[in-house]
Amino acid sequence: MKLFNVIVVGIFLALAIGAVIIFSTFSALNKNSVGKVSVWGSLPLSTFEAVMGGLQEGNSVYDGVTYTFVPEAELIPNLVEAIAAGRGPDLVIFPAEYLLSQGDKLTSIPYSNVSRREFQNTFIQAGEVFLANDGIKGIPFTVDPLVMYWNRTLFANAGLAQPPKFWDELSDIAPRLTKTQENGTLTQNSVALGAWDNIFHAKAIFLTLAHQLGNPVVGRNSEGAYVSMISEGAVESGALTPVNSAVRFYTDFSDPVKPVYSWNRSAPESRNAFLAGGVAMYFGSVSELLGMRQANPNLNFDVAPVPSVRGGGAGVSAEVTALSIPRGSRNTGGALAVALALTTTNSQQALLSLISLPSVRRDAVSNNPNDPYGAMFQNAAVLSFSFLDPDPSATDAIFKRMMESVSSGKLRVTEASQGAHSELQALLR
Repeated sequence: MKLFNVIVVGIFLALAIGAVIIFSTFSALNKNSVGKVSVWGSLPLSTFEAVMGGLQEGNSVYDGVTYTFVPEAELIPNLVEAIAAGRGPDLVIFPAEYLLSQGDKLTSIPYSNVSRREFQNTFIQAGEVFLANDGIKGIPFTVDPLVMYWNRTLFANAGLAQPPKFWDELSDIAPRLTKTQENGTLTQNSVALGAWDNIFHAKAIFLTLAHQLGNPVVGRNSEGAYVSMISEGAVESGALTPVNSAVRFYTDFSDPVKPVYSWNRSAPESRNAFLAGGVAMYFGSVSELLGMRQANPNLNFDVAPVPSVRGGGAGVSAEVTALSIPRGSRNTGGALAVALALTTTNSQQALLSLISLPSVRRDAVSNNPNDPYGAMFQNAAVLSFSFLDPDPSATDAIFKRMMESVSSGKLRVTEASQGAHSELQALLR
């Protein structure tokens, strides 16, 4: 046999043996115990123990599960270091924003254990970023979608009874909610939009606009490689692409000559400004609600869905986590059993009652009469998407440069977006 053929046969044998090992590793599980399963995550220890306690009560199967809290900023660096040193956990609560850059550190769960159809029927669409060609990179665990907080007092003072449902409605009412002095100084802001550094969730807002207009910003080409989609979407010569339209809409709110002018780079941080009562609309995550109530109990505000494009999409950006099995896990079968147990309907209900988030499950129904937001938050979760981010810090800087070059007048929208496209494409190579 020729050397080339020997090599090819050897490669296929190695792959086959590897597949058998992976399958047997996931399948070889003692039904009486999951064994020792170490879990890492940024979920508070008390929260995880409360949910796990519900599984362990009267059931010794999960007695070997332990949890280590790792601060969010340290989770990925510590995980990468631990995997390299051969001392990583068996299971990790993995943020989806690092899936593109660190997904190779995760073991794929074979579709023979959890089928693609079963996954898609069970979990919301935002969790599908964890579906890979060779298996599942994680079982969806939490979702924290973007919503719109609005000041009821400022709306009432402007003669407005309801928050906007569409972006064009937001533009129409913005002048009625903005107040300025004779010299042009803003004294009341209709909405925190237009700048970058002083706006919480600026990237999530931009991605939501682009997504609703039909552009995911990052996608796959015909060869399956991840590429920048920023320049995609113009159907007529000279027409704005979806991303260009999103950039123009966003930056108009920081342009003093535009009717919607409401924000600038010298404004205070958006969340604090809203809590102080000077901003009519603020885009934040569901998880902020309780903290905002506690920060200013006297603020008369409510929550509404993020506006959608009239006649277009209604998706919203969300922070998603999954229970993933890192490479080097010493108990993949037990880890998968724990992940599946923590994402059942009952476990999700127990978890969400503690952290006040919607469920990652499609069959979740909010029937708590004491929770006026449950159904709306669950609907936001169903509509949510997760951005395939090659590098969270780097993409934030790219989008910031794009927005600020337009708002400062340095570049036209088309020039700024083309520059961002080139930078993002270089990042994805």
